Amino acid sequence: MKVLLSWLQEFTPVEGSPQGIADDLSDLGLAVEEMVTFAAAPAGIVVARVAALRPHPDADRIQLVDVDAGDGELRQVCCGAFNMAVGDLVPLATVGTTMPSGLEIARRRMRGEASEGMLCSAAELEMGADAEGIMVLPAGLELGDDLTAALGVAGDVLFDLEVNPNRPDALSVVGVARDLAARRGMPFELPEPQVETSGAPAGESTSVEILAPDLCGRFSVRVLRNTSGARTPPRLARRLLALGMRPINFVVDLSNYVMLEIGQPSHAFDADLVSGGALGVRRAAEGEQVETLDGAVRTLHAGDGVIVDSSDRAIGIAGVMGGASTEISAETEVVLLEAAWWNPPDIARTSRRLGLRSEASARFEAGVDPEIAPWALERFAELAAPGGVTLAPDLVQAQGHLPPSPTVRVRTGRVNAILGTGLTPAEMRACLEPIGFGVSPTAAESSPDLRSYPGETWDVTVPSWRPDTSTEIDVIEEVGRLWSYSRIARTVPKSPHPGGLTAHQRAPPPAPAASAGGGGVGGPPPPAQGTRGPRRGGRGP
Repeated sequence: MKVLLSWLQEFTPVEGSPQGIADDLSDLGLAVEEMVTFAAAPAGIVVARVAALRPHPDADRIQLVDVDAGDGELRQVCCGAFNMAVGDLVPLATVGTTMPSGLEIARRRMRGEASEGMLCSAAELEMGADAEGIMVLPAGLELGDDLTAALGVAGDVLFDLEVNPNRPDALSVVGVARDLAARRGMPFELPEPQVETSGAPAGESTSVEILAPDLCGRFSVRVLRNTSGARTPPRLARRLLALGMRPINFVVDLSNYVMLEIGQPSHAFDADLVSGGALGVRRAAEGEQVETLDGAVRTLHAGDGVIVDSSDRAIGIAGVMGGASTEISAETEVVLLEAAWWNPPDIARTSRRLGLRSEASARFEAGVDPEIAPWALERFAELAAPGGVTLAPDLVQAQGHLPPSPTVRVRTGRVNAILGTGLTPAEMRACLEPIGFGVSPTAAESSPDLRSYPGETWDVTVPSWRPDTSTEIDVIEEVGRLWSYSRIARTVPKSPHPGGLTAHQRAPPPAPAASAGGGGVGGPPPPAQGTRGPRRGGRGP
């Protein structure tokens, strides 16, 4: 999981050195594998547009790219990357630029063809780790603008985190910010999206139904209008680029942005391509097929989840990938935007069998927050509103079987016994409450087992975004994590039974028994020897 410092700061006012923040994240169990500080791009790196692409006449691994840097003339650049298309915006290192590596850009000829500059990858600009292709910039930037000023990322810091499978909440900027705020004693706020609604209610044009409640616990839909022609806001596109996601189009980009921010994937359907405007969820029939967004026709097994329209035609694979038949385009005017909670084992089985794994399926497999879907849809609409997109009134929603939020009985005495600490109840509360756990004194009569540890007994309510926590030991782990294991003194546990001989081992050996032949003293038999005398190296009789 990659997060930007500036994005974290939208939810908590974290300050201090980037290394100090990285140390805190690692100590919280979110190990920082890499930290990248975005420096300003060198002078001479400008925004350019790809005007034409053609093969190099004498080199298979090089293509000729004509670029427009906004000065009215086209430059030919020889380039070994093939990930760009006509119309894409790319960073151009003009002649005379000195790259971060020290390379000076000059006019060159490559296999007989002139090259007036260099198109740059993120790694070459030290603005990311991607060295596989040219850095494709978000649409809407002005040609010829200085790259640093156009992107506005100079001075930001990227943290690449290792997130364990049992922490699905940390697969989002909000989840990381919540932990960091709790560790540093800072406020954390998840503001409610502010978006106005207009037009006919969503329920007049769409409906939802869940026919497999054990597969889908919640299926929520909002209707958005006037989406054609809308462009991804540059600030959002810059963040997606920094986190390794290439901007694709307005709707997909906003969906990815909200998923990275809150951890809730969503999917957009072109409303005009959904038969009857109705969406349903059911189990697939054995051998049922659906063409997915990547153009492949997938054969499903009984038990896989599918999203269907009013004609019962499968138009998507639940929690894995959408269908090509309802794919949005630049001309899409009305979007049905859905966000759902899927049963994690079902998504994991389907994803593995089909060999389809994505950022979305990874989150569904780990377990997303079952309560966050309505918030995520409104957040999408809030981000889309400046582009002229309108949100229809009303949330259209169906509910299946959602997982409960458990209440766990926790003994403060056992917390200290397990961690080897002497924390007060107030200190334990200060670890749990900032990360969303509710703590209240136990009202019921305690059982004898619960009285076996001194101190208070609590009922701890687990937040909906923490499906990994269900037992007392899980809660104790959270106390230790937030208190910091590095603050707990290292000790060697003492055994209640120190080493020594047992009573049987201390008793004298029994007296030798008399031999049965008439009074001789018994004893162990002599070592066996062969008929040819003692072994080599042994003594004779």
